[in-house]
Amino acid sequence: MKNVASLHAKHVFEILETSPKGLSTEEARKRLAKYGLNELVEKKRISVAYKFLTHLRDLFSVLLLFASLLSIFGGMWHLSFTILAVVLVNTLFSLFQEWRAEKAMETLRSWMPEYAKVIRNGELQKILVRELVPGDIIVLEEGDRVPADARLIEAFDLWTNNVPLTGESEPQPRTNKPAKITNGSYLDSPNLVFMSTSVAKGRGKAVVFATSMNTKFGQIAGLTQEIREEQSPLQKEIAHTARYDFALAVTIGCVFFLIGQIWLHLNFYNSILFMIGVMVACVPEGLQVTVSSALAINVLKMVKENVLVKRLSAVQTLGSVTVICTDKTGTITKGEMTVKKIWTKNNTVEVSGVGYAPIGKFTLNGKSLEKRDAERFEKLLEISALCNSAKLEPPSDHNKSWNVIGDPTDGALLVAALKYGLNMRSLSVQKPLVHMVPFDSRRKRMTTIHKVDGKILAYTKGAPRSILSICSKIIVDGKIEELTRENLHSIERKIREFANEGLRVIAVAYKELPENEPLKGKNVEQNMIFVGLAAMKDPPRPEVKKAVEQAKQAGIKIVIITGDYGPTAQAIAEEVGIVDSGKSRIIRGVDLEAISDEAIVEEVKKQNVIFARVSPEQKLWIVRVLKQHGEVVAVTGDGANDAPSLKEADIGVSMGASGTDVAREASDLVLLDDSFASIVKAVESGRAIYENIRKFIVYVFSHNWAQLIPYVLYVLLGIPLPLLVVQILAIDLAIDVIPSLALSREPPEAGIMQEPPRSIKERLFNAKVFLRSLYIGAIIAAGAMYGCLSAWSAGGWRLGMPLPSDSIVYVKGTTMTFAGIVVAQVGNVLACRSSKISIFKTSLSSNKWIWFGIAAQVSILSFLVYVPFLQALFGTTALGLMDWAFLASLALVVIFAEEIRKWFARILAK
Repeated sequence: MKNVASLHAKHVFEILETSPKGLSTEEARKRLAKYGLNELVEKKRISVAYKFLTHLRDLFSVLLLFASLLSIFGGMWHLSFTILAVVLVNTLFSLFQEWRAEKAMETLRSWMPEYAKVIRNGELQKILVRELVPGDIIVLEEGDRVPADARLIEAFDLWTNNVPLTGESEPQPRTNKPAKITNGSYLDSPNLVFMSTSVAKGRGKAVVFATSMNTKFGQIAGLTQEIREEQSPLQKEIAHTARYDFALAVTIGCVFFLIGQIWLHLNFYNSILFMIGVMVACVPEGLQVTVSSALAINVLKMVKENVLVKRLSAVQTLGSVTVICTDKTGTITKGEMTVKKIWTKNNTVEVSGVGYAPIGKFTLNGKSLEKRDAERFEKLLEISALCNSAKLEPPSDHNKSWNVIGDPTDGALLVAALKYGLNMRSLSVQKPLVHMVPFDSRRKRMTTIHKVDGKILAYTKGAPRSILSICSKIIVDGKIEELTRENLHSIERKIREFANEGLRVIAVAYKELPENEPLKGKNVEQNMIFVGLAAMKDPPRPEVKKAVEQAKQAGIKIVIITGDYGPTAQAIAEEVGIVDSGKSRIIRGVDLEAISDEAIVEEVKKQNVIFARVSPEQKLWIVRVLKQHGEVVAVTGDGANDAPSLKEADIGVSMGASGTDVAREASDLVLLDDSFASIVKAVESGRAIYENIRKFIVYVFSHNWAQLIPYVLYVLLGIPLPLLVVQILAIDLAIDVIPSLALSREPPEAGIMQEPPRSIKERLFNAKVFLRSLYIGAIIAAGAMYGCLSAWSAGGWRLGMPLPSDSIVYVKGTTMTFAGIVVAQVGNVLACRSSKISIFKTSLSSNKWIWFGIAAQVSILSFLVYVPFLQALFGTTALGLMDWAFLASLALVVIFAEEIRKWFARILAK
């Protein structure tokens, strides 16, 4: 049906083999069998079992599973089951944290009405939408949602709201006449209606030509399905760290296993025990849990800033965003037309307030309107409010804000009248409506006729040139004068002035009608009296300009991609500072095919481009091009047309209040207050979270090195095993988790939003992190091993002597190693709060959770050392006062060593 828009209705009937009487019941049944149900096809979902197995293939898990298997070969069944339990807990926790309901397709279905009015067998019937087929005749009325793609065959003052599909902010007029498609886009055809759009006003009939996945809406659904879910930068970094860790563990384990067997002639049991210890020591068992928990904690913090995070790993990705592709309507602007200026001859009044809330002031030359001035404008407000088909709904439990039902332009005029203080109920009684000549796209105006004090008055509003063409007089300071050439020039200058400000202009006129004159358009709409102009726009949100400035300071490029008209988007973009005034370029959707990928990227880098009249497919293509050229892309949107791009983006950001369910389900973040400024707050949080994750990775890997070194000494020096596997697991999965989480709550460091976005190539676990953690880990290991060897030496042990594993001397030594690592980590958690700033210059009260983490650390250690049944389980024994004094000194040594390193780091940075 490529030519459906350009054909006459009778030819459409012929092609679809139908008629104005609709299909017969039998024919509809046959077509249903042929074309299938009119519903969106859902993509096959991945089973939970498959996801579980995928997590088990994680290299951290593989290492631990291998260690568990080695434990069985070594006859250590209890250790094998302990390690298996660790793998299971990690896997289940990751599944729980990463799982999110993929409801995008279900939500797309919710946009389809349940029932449709159709003509079948020549009679009006009500059927399930899913039973619609090509060739059905559907009946559309105000408020209906369109159930399929259809060609209009009747249209009476029919206007549709296309926001969910095209992003256009205003209802569009529809006609049943053949249309010529000039740019190849069916969406611009005025005689077509599409699934998911709704009827703003009027009524009509249409013949269905596409259902299900063949509709434009279905194609968007298909695009959403085809997009592969990519790993986030954080997931990639964890995978990179796992590969590094895996290689290190296997290499060290195998090398020292061979050394133990060939050179040192260790028995097989001890060699196996060593390999298990190396693998468990190298794997940061608590890292996945800690990262997921840290992200979850920050998600709760971000909710307080009106940002709801749906995908945990998206939090970290925010910190590396380089481009924000934003919609205009409902994102930069409120999506609510607002009257900003009213003009009558020689006077312009400004109207304050944003959106549909009837709250605002009228000012003339910066001062409140006086009564004599107000009368000049009252007539215009009264006419525009009565010549009006919109309704204003106050906030309710269902909708927390003021809402307009009907045409947004009519709504804006009605709100302006209410701001002024007009009582619409009284006006409707005093000046009842007796007749109406509805708006149509040819005349571009609307007229209502009212009875006022025994007189018949016609009130008209519409496009300025349309109104001027039917006016012969003008009202000036309450007096009626001839509409002279000079007056016309004055009006046209003002229209151009408003248009240059990005304002939409509506003109208002009236006349008194003779009592017996027929109330027809031609008779009514002539020789009218021009009253004035109302200039309106969908204004930018008040907080957007500052947010744009902050984003640019942070090195983030912002580009508008909209389905709306270019000049409108350009005016808004200039007002909020996204583009420079007079220097920006508008690229329309129809021009994109002639532009190369590289040219698109260059235009975005210049930060002076606006993409307008763009289709969902084109928006998706732009996002893909930017990603392919190394940009980390955040996309904002609120309509179903934005869903594919939201899902493709590194970060999809939808609107919580004004956004559609489709957009919310396809996104990673939801802005609960619809504020663009919240994105900037989220980026700042993302940058801080990334740095905090790096801090606790240094912290975690420090104890991994400290745990590994005793096992290396065990092989090289032939000493008894200084640290038990179960003690390693206690540190990784219990003792050090809470301090790690405390580090994730560190506030952003000063100047974090004055730095450029982090390179996507920058590794989370890079050489600096590796060397810093090794440096700290070696110091901790040295202190812990000194405590262990001192305890063994005090008990009479000497190098080369065996030491029974059940002797109190051996247990005292392993307890000192274990406790030494834990207590040294107390100093490390304080040192890790900043990589360069001295501990003495960081506020000790800015993160109270650090102290809670330290308290938890010491408390858990005390329980494991002093509670009898835990002593038996973890191979520990009670320590004396002098032991604790020595252990406390280890924390101070770590702090002192880190202060020296930080001092050198600051020197080198200069």
